Amino acid sequence: MIIYSATAVISPKQLADLFDDSGIKRPTADINRIKRMINNANLLYTAWDNDMLVGVARGFSDEAYCCYLSDLAVKKDYQKQGIGRKLIKKIHRDLGSTVSLVLAAAPSAVGYYPKIGFEQIKSGFKRPRKY
Repeated sequence: MIIYSATAVISPKQLADLFDDSGIKRPTADINRIKRMINNANLLYTAWDNDMLVGVARGFSDEAYCCYLSDLAVKKDYQKQGIGRKLIKKIHRDLGSTVSLVLAAAPSAVGYYPKIGFEQIKSGFKRPRKY
């Protein structure tokens, strides 16, 4: 049974390993950067199979108007079981229906988000990072 938490503490290594196993591209070799990614997010929802981290949703929100969901990752062996959908549902439930969720999807995940209730927007912009 998968257990979900909005308060569990995770290590940078756990998050880096999850990113690597999920297929999401993140700077996992830079463990200090992963640590900052954990410490500076104000939303960190996790999914656990016993003591193994199998999913994470990480983001930032003003908790009044908007939430930027910066990461949604699920271990490959656990994908297509509704874990990502459940993590997002829990975030949206906790923030409330007056807070929108916004994200930038990886090209490989563009087809996933409409299936779980997101609508595609064309009015977004970004300044690319140096990875």
